[in-house]
Amino acid sequence: MNTVEDHHTMDGSASSGSISGSMGRGLIARFCIALLLVASIGSSMHFFTSAAEAAGPDLGVTAQKSWDALLKKADAQTKASLQQMYQKVGTWTAQEQSWEQKTKTLHAANTAELARLRQEIRKTDEAKLAALADTLKRTQTRYEPMFTLYTAVNKQLAAARAAKNKDWTAALRAQADTLKPAVQLAKADIRIKKQQLADARKRKSTEDKRLRTMLAAADPVKKQIQTAKKQASLSKERYTNALKLFKQHIKDGQPSRVMSSLNQLSSAAEKWAGSKQNIYTLEQKVADTYLKVKKELAKKS
Repeated sequence: MNTVEDHHTMDGSASSGSISGSMGRGLIARFCIALLLVASIGSSMHFFTSAAEAAGPDLGVTAQKSWDALLKKADAQTKASLQQMYQKVGTWTAQEQSWEQKTKTLHAANTAELARLRQEIRKTDEAKLAALADTLKRTQTRYEPMFTLYTAVNKQLAAARAAKNKDWTAALRAQADTLKPAVQLAKADIRIKKQQLADARKRKSTEDKRLRTMLAAADPVKKQIQTAKKQASLSKERYTNALKLFKQHIKDGQPSRVMSSLNQLSSAAEKWAGSKQNIYTLEQKVADTYLKVKKELAKKS
């Protein structure tokens, strides 16, 4: 009997331990899930807060408070219209910043590429010209002893003639006549190599001029960029003035005037972003010009 009771007690304890273990694991699992949800909600709140902050123009602390107060007082339709236009302004200013950054990056790349292309143009056919110049120099060096001998023989021949020494004159004339054909061939060989070097230099000069002319095709576009930058500066000034007017109307607290100034601000922001996009488009044309030159140089490698 005691054995049965003891056995029953041991089974009961084991079952109780299993249940407690399961409950403990369940609580831990639920706690982990809760932590993940809190983290997720916190992340989402941060995202939406950041998005809300980036939704419109930067008003500053005072103007932002006035704007928030205005939205609280406005009816639902007016509030929705104001928020929609406000976010539209934010969209345009975000685009302006994006085009500005893209343009800076592209301009830096174009500047570096121009320097590289100019250097590559200078180095074009350098190895070929150096090889031709070296061949000419070695050829002249090889024939120099023969030219020296031929000159010496002719001087001696002139002296023999002056001395009216027929035997000496005949011997020297025979030697000069023997050397003459070889000297003529050597001079012809040197002339050919000189001409080859001159022709190669001329071709390089012509090709360099052509490639530099291709590079110079970007110059008118660069002038357009300067003009576009001035236009962008004016657009920024208009935006700044419109933003000041908008802030003033926010303080006044009249929704109709705020909406009117907000429309003006949106229009100014759109033109500002458009002017920055135009600059990027022109900078891209410069990049396209340099790409053409790069392809031409690639054909020569």
